[in-house]
Amino acid sequence: MPKQPAVQKGRLGVRIPADPHIVAKARRHAVDVCRDLLDEKRQEDLALAVSELVTNAIRYGGDPVTLTVLPKDGVCRVEVTDPNPVLLDPPPRDDMAIGQRGLRLVEAVCRAWGWHEIAGGKCVWCEV
Repeated sequence: MPKQPAVQKGRLGVRIPADPHIVAKARRHAVDVCRDLLDEKRQEDLALAVSELVTNAIRYGGDPVTLTVLPKDGVCRVEVTDPNPVLLDPPPRDDMAIGQRGLRLVEAVCRAWGWHEIAGGKCVWCEV
């Protein structure tokens, strides 16, 4: 079995290698950072949201992907950046086909989410 890449700390957060095997480590990192802030249910919601945002960034955004986790005032904010400035639109609410529902899941488990362009790409964020 090949060795999984390590999550490396970067200037803006945690740099995520563009490798789908790293998603579980990114999810654990976010939950570890916010463990004292969130109850068990909200930790599960955070894990799901991070999985979806990081997977999308790796699959559609390219390298480098950066994950920043910002716990503050009872809220855990997650920001995922990638070099592709285009955000894939979530499917209509009545079309929940497999492979097209990630952002709808993020919307369902987070109190807020959104995205904005940044220099050289985009940032997709959510708050749990």
